[in-house]
Parts: sequence; C-alpha cells; structure tokens
Amino acid sequence: MEIRAITFFTQLPSHPTLQQMKQHLAPLSKQAVQVKRLFTEAGFAVQSLRLATQPLEHVLPEGATAQQLATFAQHYEQAASQAGFKHMALGTLGAGSATDGKSSENSLTKQLIAGIPTVIGATDWVFTSVQLADQVAGFKAELLPFAAQAVIDNAPMKDDGFGNLRFCMVANMPAFSPFFPAAWHDNSSPPAFSIAIESADTVVDLLEAIDGTEQRWLATHALTACFNALGSKLDDLGTKAAIHNGLEYRGIDMTPSPYPSAPRSFGRIVELLTNEPFGGPGTMAAVALIKKSIDAAEFQRAGYCGVMLLPLEDAILAKGAKAQNYDISTLLACSAVGATGLDVIPLGGNLSQNQVEGLMRDTVQLAMSLKKPLTVRLLPVPGLPTGELTKFDFDYFASTRTFSLPSN
Repeated sequence: MEIRAITFFTQLPSHPTLQQMKQHLAPLSKQAVQVKRLFTEAGFAVQSLRLATQPLEHVLPEGATAQQLATFAQHYEQAASQAGFKHMALGTLGAGSATDGKSSENSLTKQLIAGIPTVIGATDWVFTSVQLADQVAGFKAELLPFAAQAVIDNAPMKDDGFGNLRFCMVANMPAFSPFFPAAWHDNSSPPAFSIAIESADTVVDLLEAIDGTEQRWLATHALTACFNALGSKLDDLGTKAAIHNGLEYRGIDMTPSPYPSAPRSFGRIVELLTNEPFGGPGTMAAVALIKKSIDAAEFQRAGYCGVMLLPLEDAILAKGAKAQNYDISTLLACSAVGATGLDVIPLGGNLSQNQVEGLMRDTVQLAMSLKKPLTVRLLPVPGLPTGELTKFDFDYFASTRTFSLPSN
C-alpha cells in the first residue's frame, strides 16, 4: 500500500498573474513539505503532492479567450511546479455554487469548457474537469454538449490522445476529493489537504492469505478491519499534520486504486473471489463486496471511496480487455454496485460527440439515481481503429485494446 497522492486545495486570487500565484503558493509549498514528511516518517511512501483550486469560474470570473486561458494555465503549471507540486488541477467547472442556473454563469462555464483543449495543448500536467450533475442543481444538460466536444477536441492535442488523461466529466463529486482530475476547493474554506491511496495490493494480500473461495466471500469483516486500521492511522497523521501546519484535513479516499502490475490489480481481486476472469460470473458481486467493506469502515471520507476499474492502469483488466472478456457495459454495470464510473477507457479515434454524450448521460443518470460520485474519462486515440492495441508511452499504463461501441 502506498499513498498515491496528498492533494492540497487552495483558493487562488481572481485573475492572478504569474507572480501573484508564486506568492500565493509559497507558504502552501512549505506546509506541503512538512505534511509529506510526517507521513513518510510514519512509514508511508508518498508518490506525489498535488494541487487543486476553486472552480475555474471563480478563478476567472470575467472569462478568458482561448489564448488567455492557455497562458493562464501555463503560468499556473509553472508556479505550482516551482512550489513542489507534481500535478495540478484547475478546479472543477460547474461544481458547487459555480453555476446555479443563471444564464450568465452558465455562459461563462460554457466559454471556459470550450477553452479546455487549449489548456491541454499548452501544458503537460494541468488537469481539468466538468461537473455535469449534483443533488442540488440536478443534471446540467446544457453543459453536456460542451463537455463531450472537449473530449473530441482534446484528442489531437497530445500524441495518441494522451491529453484526455487530464480531463473528465463527473457527477456528484464533492469538494476536496484527492483523486484527479476532479479535485476542487469549495471557494470558501481555508487551505486544506486530503489523501488518495493505492491499496489494491493490500486487498490482494489479504484475500490470498485466506484458503478457499467460499471463505474469501466471507471476508467482509476482515477487509473492513483492514480499512479501519489503515483509516485510523492515516486520520491520526492527517489531523496532526493539519494542526501543526495550519491547514484543514479533509479525509481519505479509501478507493483501492490499482497499479499496472498483477499483484496490484483489482482484476486479481475478482479472480481470487470468483475463480473467473474479470467480466465473468460473480464480477459485480466482487465489486459490491469490496464496496460494502469500505462502507462499513470508520474513517474521515473524501472523494469516491468506491472501486476503481481502470483498464489502462490495471494489468489484469488490461489483459482482459485484450481478450474481450468484458466491455463498457460491464463497467457501467459495476458502477451501479460500487465502481467509480468509466475511467481511462481507450477508444478508437473515430469516436463521435454523440457517442461521448451518450456515455456521459448514462453515467450521470446512474450517479443521480444512486446519489454517489461517478466519472467519465475517455481516451479516443486519433488514427487508431477500434480493437487495435494501444501504445501509450507512459509508465503507469498497461498495453490493451481500444474498446468498441455500437456504431451509428
């Protein structure tokens, strides 16, 4: 188990210059170093420090042209990198009170969504996202075409469509979620941090130590005890770090995120429980078991706290996709019982805006019906047909095939 990220949240001044951003982030940079040190001294490996702002409409309330947005994003990346943050998010568009149905605010959000491809093209590590629904505002259907078009327009901005790694749609995502891209500050609280963990290997180890499939299905209490113990230790450290550094501690996303090697794969968890490959009989029940175990644990929660099924970041899921053991419908079905949505899904380069809208709309409806956060992050690869092998030059991606969708 490692800490995937400690994500820090800050409220930038309106329309900040590069120098203003550097001055604003200087104290947070020192605080972040101290927080990381506390966790590493306690024995936790921390992969990265991340930074997220308030929703972009509140950073740029007067709007911005595409070129102005690109320049702003470059300055943000420069300032945040110099402050020691490896990845940085521009707070989720349409989140919280950023839009409440007023036509002027919706117009600003649409303008900024349309500028997202320039952000992707101009930067390497700036992430963005759009909240299409929440329990207060409902489904913001007027933003759907803009979010879908951003996926299409992002694809040619980086080699192999890689730019879409840094953009997603979410629904019901609360503030202070530590996983990217959908991380955002609530625009009113003091600076804060939360923790994203990578613990699929911990679940694998626990299940492998249990002899027999039937006994593994009875492991809910053991899994919950594991999450309780981990949560207690992380909560204690987080509270201590917050007090010592004048920050707010916002909790843990206990989602057992994977890594592209078999021992650290959620696909391996499914195999241990079902004696079947991921996508076979029992897959949904396995997802539900892990979700139930997390739900029963006691810790300060942030973000999804569900199950991440990431075909490009999970060795066994990637292998299963190559063998066509499952499809997008499987992933959507798993989202209904505990998974976090459609995340890092490689697709053929001929993906249409209408198809993107449909996948987003389906996921929004699930999120609203279940009152849980779900995401859609699609990676159409320009020039690559459906069913072909992916060739991303990225250490955290496994090789797989592009998924198919019903054609028009």
